[in-house]
Formats: sequence, C-alpha cells, structure tokens
Amino acid sequence: MSDETSYDAIVIGGGPAGITAGMYLARAHRKVLLVEAGVLGGQIAQSQHVENYPGFPDGITGRELIDLFEKQARRFGLDIQFGRVDGLAVDGERKEVRVTGFPFHARVVIVATGLLQRLGVPGEEEYLGRGVSYCATCDGALYRQRPVALVGSSDWAIEEAHFLSRFANPLYLVTSASELKPTTDLRHELLSHPNVEVVPRARPVAVLGDEQGVTGLRVEHRADGTTSELSVDGVFIFAGKKRPGTEFLQEVVDLDDDGYVRVDERCETSVPGVYAVGDVRRHHFHQVATAVGDGAVAGMDALRHLKAGGG
Repeated sequence: MSDETSYDAIVIGGGPAGITAGMYLARAHRKVLLVEAGVLGGQIAQSQHVENYPGFPDGITGRELIDLFEKQARRFGLDIQFGRVDGLAVDGERKEVRVTGFPFHARVVIVATGLLQRLGVPGEEEYLGRGVSYCATCDGALYRQRPVALVGSSDWAIEEAHFLSRFANPLYLVTSASELKPTTDLRHELLSHPNVEVVPRARPVAVLGDEQGVTGLRVEHRADGTTSELSVDGVFIFAGKKRPGTEFLQEVVDLDDDGYVRVDERCETSVPGVYAVGDVRRHHFHQVATAVGDGAVAGMDALRHLKAGGG
C-alpha cells in the first residue's frame, strides 16, 4: 500500500460524531482520513440556533459550531477530503474504503454517515451522482444555466434553493404545499427570482434518465391525480423519509431490520476495527452532544485496537 492511500484510520462522515472521532485519533498522532460526501457538519450545519450544546450559554449557529469543530480537528492534523464512499471491504486487519471508486486502506474504519433523506422513488438510487444530489452547495455549480428541480420546502431546502438559484435556469421548486409564502427575507428573495418557478401540490413519483444521467422528474399533482414531467438535468432532494446511510455496509457488518448498524458499548460493530457512531446507529435521541459522545468513545477504543495490533 502506498503512503498516499494508507492510513491508521478512516472516518466516513463529517458530522459532529465523525469529526470528534477523527480528532481523538489525530490528537494521538495517528494518520487519519475523514471523508465527507457533502458539507461538513451534516444536518446540524443547517441549524440557525443551537442552544443546548454545553459551553455556549448564548447559543450558536450550527455552521459556526461546525467551523469550530473543523478548526480544532485540523489543528491536530486530521486530513479531510470530500468524496462519496461506494464500498467497504474487510480482509482481517486490512480495510479498504472505496471513495468514488478509488481505494484507500486503513486498520480502523469509523462510520459516521448519519441519516439520509430519500424519496424512495424509482430512479433515485440509480441516478445518484449522475444528476441526483442531496447537496446544492456541493453540486450546484455543475448546473450553470441548466434546468434543475429541487424537492422540498423546509428552511434547509430554501437555503439550498437560494444557493442553487445562482446557477440553475430554470429552477423548479417542487413542494407538496399549496403555496410557498415569502415569510422570510430569504424566501421572498428566492420567490422573486426570475429563474425560479414553484410547482405546488406536487409529489415526485419517479426520477427519469438515460445512460447519460437524469433527464427529468415525473410528479403527481394532488389536485386531480394527474402526472406531468419536468425536463431537467438535475434533481436536488431535501424531502422524504430519513434512513441510515448504510447502503455500502450491506453484507459487511450486522445491520438491524431498518438498516441501522448494530454496535456494542464501545460503538464497535460485528467486525473488529469497524465502528459506527452517531445517528447511523439506533438512537432514541438525535443530539449533537450524544453524537460527540459516540465519537469520543469510538476514537478512544480505536486507539486501543490499533495498539493491540502492534501499531
């Protein structure tokens, strides 16, 4: 294995749990790679106000909190790279993590992929990375002057749509609501944009495409049950059901019936040296504090694992 692709540990996912685990390992002078498919912080980065995380009596925005996490982790030498993990293979102590098809290797892997929103419609998984995206700030610039649909109307969706409106033309906002009201300055600015068109009372039923990628989005109209097709090159999804991001772990570690990773009290999975932290494992509570706790536990136990193996 080359030095460029070989690490002591690889962390998959850059939310609070993943960054914490990576920071603990990097602080112990381990060579650690953190891979994030979207933006650092995950869903908490979209929060306008975090008021229950210790140490910030006046509260803090999610983005500011994650920026501090990242600054601290990088100070300890955590290597952060962006890419989509599409496979994990285990051969004893040797673990191979494929990032967009490119192999990296480590003795420890910590999975912190959190919960992903999925519509669960035909074509969504097939065209992931070929027109289907869950991060406008990551992929929006690829669609300059190209037609795009964005599904969702939450505050997070509106923020992503606002960014996407800089590039897409037109930008269809597909929402189940009867209308989108300009209740905030950001919504007013977005709805006033000449390239933005709202598709109200609509439910996506299929992502369409060919060998080149996405070609359209089929939607069902709640008013009369009819369907129509939006001719678009990209579909950005910020709605649907949440599920753990464990597709690449099938047949690798034990998962429960809903796809959550089964772990022990040390956050270790059924495979020694592979851990799962944060929302990707079954939790009753989804909090930054619990995610950070998981990351700390896994990071410290991963150090034990590395030392036990003579590393």
